[in-house]
Amino acid sequence: MKTTIQSLLTGLALAGLQISAAQAALPAEYEFVTEALPGLEIELVQPAPVPGYLELHSGPNIFYMSEDGKHLFVGSLVDIETETDLTEASKAKKRLGYVNKFDDSESIVFAADNEIAEVVVFTDIDCGYCRKLHREIANYNEAGISIRYLFFPRSGPGTSSWKKAQDVWCAESRQKAMTRAKNNQAVESGDCDTSILDAHYAAVNELGLSGTPALLTQDGALIIGYRSSEELLKLLDSES
Repeated sequence: MKTTIQSLLTGLALAGLQISAAQAALPAEYEFVTEALPGLEIELVQPAPVPGYLELHSGPNIFYMSEDGKHLFVGSLVDIETETDLTEASKAKKRLGYVNKFDDSESIVFAADNEIAEVVVFTDIDCGYCRKLHREIANYNEAGISIRYLFFPRSGPGTSSWKKAQDVWCAESRQKAMTRAKNNQAVESGDCDTSILDAHYAAVNELGLSGTPALLTQDGALIIGYRSSEELLKLLDSES
Protein backbone atom coordinates (compact mmCIF):
# COMPACT_ATOMS: atom_id res chain seq x y z
CA MET A 1 0.00 0.00 0.00
CA LYS A 2 2.82 2.41 0.88
CA THR A 3 4.44 1.65 -2.47
CA THR A 4 1.19 2.54 -4.25
CA ILE A 5 0.90 5.85 -2.39
CA GLN A 6 4.55 6.68 -3.11
CA SER A 7 4.02 5.98 -6.81
CA LEU A 8 0.97 8.23 -6.71
CA LEU A 9 2.93 11.04 -5.09
CA THR A 10 5.65 10.71 -7.71
CA GLY A 11 3.02 10.98 -10.43
CA LEU A 12 1.49 14.03 -8.78
CA ALA A 13 4.92 15.65 -8.56
CA LEU A 14 5.45 15.08 -12.28
CA ALA A 15 2.04 16.67 -12.86
CA GLY A 16 3.22 19.80 -11.06
CA LEU A 17 1.73 19.26 -7.62
CA GLN A 18 3.75 20.40 -4.64
CA ILE A 19 5.64 17.66 -2.82
CA SER A 20 7.12 18.72 0.50
CA ALA A 21 8.61 17.09 3.54
CA ALA A 22 6.75 19.58 5.72
CA GLN A 23 2.96 19.85 5.58
CA ALA A 24 1.15 23.01 6.59
CA ALA A 25 -1.35 22.45 9.37
CA LEU A 26 -4.92 21.90 8.21
CA PRO A 27 -8.07 22.06 10.37
CA ALA A 28 -8.47 18.98 12.55
CA GLU A 29 -11.50 17.82 10.55
CA TYR A 30 -9.25 17.42 7.49
CA GLU A 31 -6.28 15.70 9.13
CA PHE A 32 -7.23 12.48 7.36
CA VAL A 33 -6.27 14.17 4.06
CA THR A 34 -2.64 14.60 5.06
CA GLU A 35 -2.60 11.12 6.55
CA ALA A 36 -3.80 9.67 3.24
CA LEU A 37 -1.32 11.74 1.20
CA PRO A 38 1.85 12.07 3.29
CA GLY A 39 4.34 14.55 1.89
CA LEU A 40 1.93 16.28 -0.46
CA GLU A 41 1.81 19.99 0.33
CA ILE A 42 -1.85 20.93 0.61
CA GLU A 43 -2.63 24.57 1.38
CA LEU A 44 -6.41 24.47 1.36
CA VAL A 45 -9.20 21.95 1.72
CA GLN A 46 -12.80 22.94 1.08
CA PRO A 47 -16.05 21.31 -0.07
CA ALA A 48 -16.02 20.48 -3.77
CA PRO A 49 -18.78 21.67 -6.13
CA VAL A 50 -20.23 18.14 -6.06
CA PRO A 51 -21.57 16.38 -2.94
CA GLY A 52 -19.36 13.87 -1.19
CA TYR A 53 -16.03 15.29 -2.36
CA LEU A 54 -13.46 17.77 -1.09
CA GLU A 55 -11.48 20.21 -3.22
CA LEU A 56 -7.75 20.13 -2.44
CA HIS A 57 -5.35 22.94 -3.41
CA SER A 58 -1.66 22.22 -3.96
CA GLY A 59 0.34 25.07 -5.48
CA PRO A 60 -1.36 26.07 -8.76
CA ASN A 61 -3.18 22.75 -8.93
CA ILE A 62 -6.56 21.51 -7.75
CA PHE A 63 -7.71 17.94 -7.25
CA TYR A 64 -10.41 16.07 -5.36
CA MET A 65 -10.78 13.52 -2.57
CA SER A 66 -13.89 11.74 -1.38
CA GLU A 67 -15.03 12.84 2.06
CA ASP A 68 -14.24 9.39 3.44
CA GLY A 69 -10.66 9.71 2.20
CA LYS A 70 -10.86 6.56 0.09
CA HIS A 71 -10.84 8.00 -3.42
CA LEU A 72 -8.65 10.59 -5.15
CA PHE A 73 -9.49 12.28 -8.45
CA VAL A 74 -6.96 14.30 -10.47
CA GLY A 75 -8.39 16.04 -13.52
CA SER A 76 -11.10 18.44 -14.64
CA LEU A 77 -14.50 18.40 -12.98
CA VAL A 78 -17.09 19.45 -15.56
CA ASP A 79 -20.71 20.47 -15.06
CA ILE A 80 -22.35 18.66 -17.97
CA GLU A 81 -25.54 20.73 -17.88
CA THR A 82 -23.78 24.10 -18.12
CA GLU A 83 -20.66 22.77 -19.90
CA THR A 84 -18.58 24.59 -17.28
CA ASP A 85 -15.12 23.39 -16.29
CA LEU A 86 -15.46 23.80 -12.53
CA THR A 87 -11.81 22.98 -11.92
CA GLU A 88 -10.65 25.69 -14.31
CA ALA A 89 -13.03 28.16 -12.65
CA SER A 90 -11.40 27.47 -9.27
CA LYS A 91 -7.92 27.72 -10.79
CA ALA A 92 -8.79 31.05 -12.42
CA LYS A 93 -9.89 32.51 -9.09
CA LYS A 94 -6.69 31.19 -7.52
CA ARG A 95 -4.51 32.75 -10.25
CA LEU A 96 -6.10 36.16 -9.79
CA GLY A 97 -5.22 36.04 -6.12
CA TYR A 98 -1.56 35.65 -7.07
CA VAL A 99 -1.43 38.71 -9.36
CA ASN A 100 -4.07 41.16 -8.10
CA LYS A 101 -1.85 41.95 -5.13
CA PHE A 102 0.46 43.95 -7.45
CA ASP A 103 -0.69 47.53 -7.98
CA ASP A 104 0.57 50.13 -10.48
CA SER A 105 3.61 50.90 -8.34
CA GLU A 106 4.61 47.23 -8.35
CA SER A 107 4.29 46.57 -12.08
CA ILE A 108 4.93 48.33 -15.39
CA VAL A 109 1.73 49.33 -17.15
CA PHE A 110 1.21 50.33 -20.76
CA ALA A 111 -2.35 51.61 -20.51
CA ALA A 112 -4.85 51.89 -23.34
CA ASP A 113 -6.62 55.25 -23.65
CA ASN A 114 -9.97 53.54 -24.20
CA GLU A 115 -9.44 50.43 -22.13
CA ILE A 116 -11.77 47.50 -22.59
CA ALA A 117 -9.53 44.96 -20.87
CA GLU A 118 -6.27 44.61 -19.02
CA VAL A 119 -3.94 41.65 -19.42
CA VAL A 120 -1.11 40.75 -17.06
CA VAL A 121 1.97 39.64 -18.98
CA PHE A 122 4.83 37.79 -17.32
CA THR A 123 7.82 38.79 -19.41
CA ASP A 124 11.50 37.97 -19.87
CA ILE A 125 13.54 40.72 -21.50
CA ASP A 126 15.63 38.13 -23.36
CA CYS A 127 12.62 36.16 -24.66
CA GLY A 128 12.15 36.54 -28.42
CA TYR A 129 8.36 36.35 -28.39
CA CYS A 130 8.23 38.73 -25.41
CA ARG A 131 10.13 41.21 -27.57
CA LYS A 132 7.75 40.63 -30.46
CA LEU A 133 4.78 41.26 -28.18
CA HIS A 134 6.35 44.48 -26.92
CA ARG A 135 7.10 45.74 -30.43
CA GLU A 136 3.34 45.58 -30.98
CA ILE A 137 2.40 47.29 -27.71
CA ALA A 138 0.75 50.14 -29.64
CA ASN A 139 -1.49 47.63 -31.42
CA TYR A 140 -2.72 46.22 -28.10
CA ASN A 141 -3.35 49.69 -26.70
CA GLU A 142 -5.18 50.81 -29.86
CA ALA A 143 -7.37 47.71 -29.54
CA GLY A 144 -8.25 48.80 -26.00
CA ILE A 145 -6.00 46.29 -24.23
CA SER A 146 -3.79 47.55 -21.42
CA ILE A 147 -0.66 45.51 -20.73
CA ARG A 148 0.53 45.12 -17.14
CA TYR A 149 4.04 43.66 -17.03
CA LEU A 150 5.39 41.48 -14.25
CA PHE A 151 8.93 40.13 -14.53
CA PHE A 152 9.78 36.49 -15.15
CA PRO A 153 13.49 36.19 -16.02
CA ARG A 154 13.43 32.49 -16.88
CA SER A 155 17.11 31.99 -16.07
CA GLY A 156 16.44 32.98 -12.47
CA PRO A 157 17.99 35.29 -9.86
CA GLY A 158 21.56 36.45 -10.30
CA THR A 159 21.60 35.97 -14.07
CA SER A 160 22.00 38.42 -16.95
CA SER A 161 18.25 38.46 -17.61
CA TRP A 162 17.57 39.20 -13.95
CA LYS A 163 20.08 42.08 -14.02
CA LYS A 164 18.35 43.55 -17.08
CA ALA A 165 15.04 43.43 -15.24
CA GLN A 166 16.63 45.19 -12.27
CA ASP A 167 18.03 47.89 -14.57
CA VAL A 168 14.60 48.49 -16.08
CA TRP A 169 12.98 48.66 -12.65
CA CYS A 170 15.50 51.19 -11.36
CA ALA A 171 15.34 53.44 -14.44
CA GLU A 172 13.82 56.92 -14.25
CA SER A 173 11.15 55.90 -16.78
CA ARG A 174 10.37 52.21 -16.50
CA GLN A 175 8.24 52.27 -19.64
CA LYS A 176 11.01 53.78 -21.77
CA ALA A 177 13.57 51.48 -20.18
CA MET A 178 11.43 48.43 -20.92
CA THR A 179 11.20 49.45 -24.58
CA ARG A 180 14.94 50.04 -24.84
CA ALA A 181 15.75 46.74 -23.12
CA LYS A 182 13.37 44.83 -25.38
CA ASN A 183 15.17 46.43 -28.36
CA ASN A 184 18.49 45.22 -26.95
CA GLN A 185 19.57 48.80 -26.23
CA ALA A 186 21.44 50.05 -23.18
CA VAL A 187 19.36 51.25 -20.24
CA GLU A 188 20.41 54.10 -17.98
CA SER A 189 19.68 52.93 -14.47
CA GLY A 190 20.60 53.48 -10.86
CA ASP A 191 20.29 51.85 -7.48
CA CYS A 192 16.87 51.10 -6.05
CA ASP A 193 14.91 48.49 -4.14
CA THR A 194 14.44 45.54 -6.51
CA SER A 195 12.76 43.19 -4.04
CA ILE A 196 9.62 43.42 -6.18
CA LEU A 197 11.36 41.09 -8.65
CA ASP A 198 11.47 38.45 -5.93
CA ALA A 199 7.73 38.94 -5.39
CA HIS A 200 7.06 38.62 -9.13
CA TYR A 201 9.19 35.48 -9.25
CA ALA A 202 7.32 34.03 -6.27
CA ALA A 203 4.06 34.57 -8.16
CA VAL A 204 5.59 32.75 -11.14
CA ASN A 205 6.26 29.73 -8.94
CA GLU A 206 2.82 29.93 -7.35
CA LEU A 207 1.26 29.92 -10.81
CA GLY A 208 3.49 27.07 -11.96
CA LEU A 209 4.73 28.99 -15.01
CA SER A 210 7.65 27.72 -17.06
CA GLY A 211 7.59 29.81 -20.24
CA THR A 212 7.15 33.36 -21.48
CA PRO A 213 5.26 35.34 -22.41
CA ALA A 214 2.52 34.13 -20.08
CA LEU A 215 -0.70 36.14 -20.18
CA LEU A 216 -3.41 36.30 -17.53
CA THR A 217 -6.79 37.82 -18.31
CA GLN A 218 -9.05 39.67 -15.89
CA ASP A 219 -11.14 36.51 -15.60
CA GLY A 220 -8.09 34.50 -14.55
CA ALA A 221 -7.63 32.59 -17.82
CA LEU A 222 -4.00 31.67 -18.46
CA ILE A 223 -2.66 32.02 -22.01
CA ILE A 224 0.83 30.70 -22.68
CA GLY A 225 2.73 32.23 -25.57
CA TYR A 226 2.50 35.21 -27.89
CA ARG A 227 -0.87 36.32 -29.25
CA SER A 228 -1.41 39.19 -31.68
CA SER A 229 -3.79 41.95 -30.63
CA GLU A 230 -6.45 40.51 -32.95
CA GLU A 231 -6.06 37.00 -31.53
CA LEU A 232 -6.10 38.30 -27.98
CA LEU A 233 -9.24 40.33 -28.60
CA LYS A 234 -11.02 37.23 -29.89
CA LEU A 235 -9.98 35.27 -26.80
CA LEU A 236 -11.15 38.07 -24.52
CA ASP A 237 -14.46 38.32 -26.38
CA SER A 238 -15.02 34.59 -25.97
CA GLU A 239 -14.66 34.99 -22.19
CA SER A 240 -17.27 37.72 -21.92
